[in-house]
Amino acid sequence: MSDLFRRVKGFFVPGEKDAFLRIQELAGLGEESLELLVKILSSSGNGTSSSSHNGLHDIEICTERINILEKMGDKITQSFEELLGRGSITASIEYDFGRLADNVDSILDRAHALSRQLRRVTRRPLREAKEFDTANRKEMIHLVQIGLTQLRAFRKLLTIAGTNRNQAIDLAREIERLEEQGDDVKDAMLDELYGSWEKLDYASFHNYLETTIEADDILDLCEDASDLVITVMKALGA
Repeated sequence: MSDLFRRVKGFFVPGEKDAFLRIQELAGLGEESLELLVKILSSSGNGTSSSSHNGLHDIEICTERINILEKMGDKITQSFEELLGRGSITASIEYDFGRLADNVDSILDRAHALSRQLRRVTRRPLREAKEFDTANRKEMIHLVQIGLTQLRAFRKLLTIAGTNRNQAIDLAREIERLEEQGDDVKDAMLDELYGSWEKLDYASFHNYLETTIEADDILDLCEDASDLVITVMKALGA
C-alpha cells in the first residue's frame, strides 16, 4: 500500500491516489479468495469417507474465509462510493473509477459464489461420472489459476499506474492474453461437458455448466478492470 502511494505520488490528485489504494486493497482480497478457491477445488475430489470428511472440513474453513473477504470487499466498495460522492475524483474519470471498483469487487463475488456451490455439492454429492468429475476439477483449477495469474499482474499494473505507460500497456496486454488462454480452457471444458451429457443427470450437468461459466467470468472481469486502468491513465495524460 505505502509503495503504491509513493509510486503514484505527484501524478494523481489526492482523491485519485486514495481510489487506487482502495482498488489495490480490493484486488488483494480477490487474490486471497482465488488462492482459497484453488485449495477448495483440490480438497473436494472423490475419496474414502474419511478423506471426504476431512476434505469437507477444509472446504468449510476456506469458504468461511472467502465469505469474510467478500464482506470486507463490500465495505471497501461502499467507502469507495462515498469517496466518489464527495467529488474527490476528477469528474471526467469518475464513472470509469466506479466501474473499476465494481469489476474488482465482482471478482470477490464470483469467488464467493463458486466456493459456496463447491461446498454445497461436497456436502450433498450429485450423481456424477467419477472420471468426468476428476478431469473437470483439474481443468477448473487450471482456469482459476489463470485468473490468479491475471490478478497478480493486475495488482502490479495498479502499482505502476501513472508512472510507466509502456510497462502498464504491456501488463494489460498480458492480462488480455491470459483471458484468451482461459477462453480456450473454458471452451474445451464445455465441449467435454456437452459430449458427456449421457453420463450426467440434469443437476450434475447444470452444476458443471454454471461453475465453468462463473470461473471464466473472473477472467473477463480482470481483463475489463485492466482496460479501465489504462483508460484512466490515458484520460489523465499518463
